[in-house]
Amino acid sequence: MDTSSAKPIEFFIRKTQRNDVNELLALLNRIIEAGGTTAIEKPLNKGEFIEWFLEADILESSVCAIDRETGEPLGFQIASHYGDIPADWVDIGTFVKPGLHKSGIGSALFKATLANLEGKGLVAINATIRADNTGGRAYYTSRGFKDYKVLEAVPLSDGTPVDRICKRFDLG
Repeated sequence: MDTSSAKPIEFFIRKTQRNDVNELLALLNRIIEAGGTTAIEKPLNKGEFIEWFLEADILESSVCAIDRETGEPLGFQIASHYGDIPADWVDIGTFVKPGLHKSGIGSALFKATLANLEGKGLVAINATIRADNTGGRAYYTSRGFKDYKVLEAVPLSDGTPVDRICKRFDLG
């Protein structure tokens, strides 16, 4: 389909709010159910979403993209002290509505995340991406992330082994 004449999406970025939860949860669960682009394999419920992406003590930043015309959330990005990373690092997760990749949403989310992390004494951002998620790997590479480690043959819930590529973005 030729989308060259399609009207570009106009959106703005803001801190994720509690009133975004239902729509962002639906967006995330749609991504999870499609498979192949997130390490999260089972749909989340509202409580889990709030705990992980809005109110976690380990959360440093949670921002979302909002369609200017409809008010619909189009994507979100979080940065938190999740996983086995140094204390002065954060882990990042980016989720954009299917069909809107390469629309500028990811770039705008990352810019806002960097602004939110400024002055917090952090030295790096980690992104761990499934090796089969070529779009996600390309997105983080285009932001300046560099490969630094491979977690080999991490099993999916069905036992299928999939490598995880760890990418690092140095702050400061």
